Amino acid sequence: MSTNPTPGTASDASSRQRLAADPEASVWVSASAGTGKTKVLTDRVLGLLVTGPDLEPHKILCLTFTRAAAAEMETRITDRLGRWTMDEESELKEELRELLGADPSKAEMDRARHLFALVLDTPGGMNIQTLHAFCQSLLRRFPLEAGIAPHFALLDERDADELLLDAEDDLLRLARRATAGPLAQALADVTLQIGDAERFMRLMTGLARTRGRLRRLLLEAGGIQPLIARTRVLLGVSAGDSRASIAEAASKDEAFDQTGLRLCIDALADGSKTDQERGQAIADWLAQDQRGLDSFEAYASVYLTNARLTGDIAIRKRLITNKAAEKFPGVDSILAEEASRVQRVYQAMQAVTVAECTEAIMRVGEALMEGYQRRKERRGLMDYDDLIAEAGRLLETPGVAPWV
Repeated sequence: MSTNPTPGTASDASSRQRLAADPEASVWVSASAGTGKTKVLTDRVLGLLVTGPDLEPHKILCLTFTRAAAAEMETRITDRLGRWTMDEESELKEELRELLGADPSKAEMDRARHLFALVLDTPGGMNIQTLHAFCQSLLRRFPLEAGIAPHFALLDERDADELLLDAEDDLLRLARRATAGPLAQALADVTLQIGDAERFMRLMTGLARTRGRLRRLLLEAGGIQPLIARTRVLLGVSAGDSRASIAEAASKDEAFDQTGLRLCIDALADGSKTDQERGQAIADWLAQDQRGLDSFEAYASVYLTNARLTGDIAIRKRLITNKAAEKFPGVDSILAEEASRVQRVYQAMQAVTVAECTEAIMRVGEALMEGYQRRKERRGLMDYDDLIAEAGRLLETPGVAPWV
């Protein structure tokens, strides 16, 4: 009979937890809420304490996202260690066997008995902290190496919101005064797309909340221009592309089948009222000497649904009635081919719109962050995102990181 646990069973879950709790293994645990992640982490700490005869408790570092999680871990570990001091020999041996996956040695049994006192005697207790608390303590110890003010103060969320509101006011005042430049154009583009003050303020609030992510993107890309260029590459948009330039290129005589479309006009003229209207729209577009963005959008509505909007741009289910299509064989294929071409052009135009809006939002976000950052620096303040960013930079600085 196989002794391997059946996948999906409680015993399988326990065996996976035991593997993840092995202190000699480097593991990444991904699991839903309530599946025992905290238990696994607690078991890893206990396993390290029991199996490391010379390991001092303060040399183990546990980082969590919230104070509640840190307190929960500390409580669980302390409760377990306290119980081990009083357990019967058989009870302790069974619990350690479950923890370690093997029978504990006499030395491990003895160490388990004394761990509670050892932890209590550790100055400052065990290092179970939130990520932000750890970063703050690191920067407090090494401010000069990190290149920050030694007397920095931590900015709470309420004060951070006030500084961001001040930065927003400065940005709006600058927008009213500026009539040219990238930032003025970005604000004009954003307000054009959004349309009302309430939605604009929601956008500013969203930018403020994701300032840490935007800051990391800017640092990783090397500035706003490289980030914009990267965005355009991802969207397949060239530097000089605009909705107008794409529409104009797609409207040139050599860009489509003129002869085929004129055959379609004759066929549609012999069809239903809808066919005739569609044919007239195609004829009007072909007759124009200068075809630009507006005329292309009107022409695209012959083939696409919501062609003047930024939502669904699907090809219409019927481009010609069956009666007219039967009378003029091949015309339906010509219309279908042109519809596919127009759809591709429209998708390229939409990609440009997304690129332009993204660029505008990034420029506004960068300006907002710069104003916010200036206020923090003048007052020697750091927020929670700063703690993580500066601590990460400190631990990556050549010549400094190994010593720290």
